[in-house]
Amino acid sequence: EEVNLKMEAMKGLYDGQKKMYVHADGTRQIIESVQMLKRNGIHDIVVTGASNAYYVMDFLKDNDIPVLLTNVHRLPEFDEEDVDMPFKLPALLVKKGITVGLIHDGSVQSSRNLAFYAGTAAAYGLEKEEALKLVTSNPAKILGIDKTTGTLEQGKDANIVVSEGDLLDMRTNKLEYAFIRGREVTLEGKQQMLYERYKEKYKQ
Repeated sequence: EEVNLKMEAMKGLYDGQKKMYVHADGTRQIIESVQMLKRNGIHDIVVTGASNAYYVMDFLKDNDIPVLLTNVHRLPEFDEEDVDMPFKLPALLVKKGITVGLIHDGSVQSSRNLAFYAGTAAAYGLEKEEALKLVTSNPAKILGIDKTTGTLEQGKDANIVVSEGDLLDMRTNKLEYAFIRGREVTLEGKQQMLYERYKEKYKQ
């Protein structure tokens, strides 16, 4: 019997076992996507991207829709917007009562800046603890894995990073240790490996 993989992927959406993640930036995209999904019996919805979420905050709050914002370090969407709108958007949404997490846009280069996105949110309206939640406990809640990770509590996975300076400040952040499920992982990246390989060869 042939299996329709697209339809198989839909299993669990209608009984709440799975979440529907919708990438939508425009206000019309966000509203119409959520309304269409709810009309069809899907109610556990997360909006990702959401660069124009400021204009539909009431709609997101009323429908209890969490948001995963991408790329806080960007230019405003419209000429008439405040130049710092992308920086203060997380704070505006949080103060509205919307659950917000920060994610990167998929490239390896931007993933290293995730903590600094939270640092920017802290500089533009959020307390440091609230900003830290944007990359720890809030995404865990949105993803439905907060029982095992997202906060430092007994019984949860020991996913921990230790920084010599402020973890959210790109000027002072200096990672010393990282642990995934209690196991220490190496912090050496490709750039460090290449540096060690060629520093003697090209030493002057």
